[in-house]
Amino acid sequence: MDQLPLTKCPCCGGALTYEKFYGHDEQFWGWKCLFCGEILDPIILANRQLMKAGHESTLRLARRE
Repeated sequence: MDQLPLTKCPCCGGALTYEKFYGHDEQFWGWKCLFCGEILDPIILANRQLMKAGHESTLRLARRE
């Protein structure tokens, strides 16, 4: 996966590091803030953009399925 050009944390403005994360059945690459611990990946960023656009109800329905 190509790294997105994230340079600072959207929460605190701190420095981000690109690293590998491990879930129950999967691994993914993402960014972690060195100051506040915020974790970001392309899916998190896409969901946040949808929420800003007013699609919160669509995301809630998708989680229930």
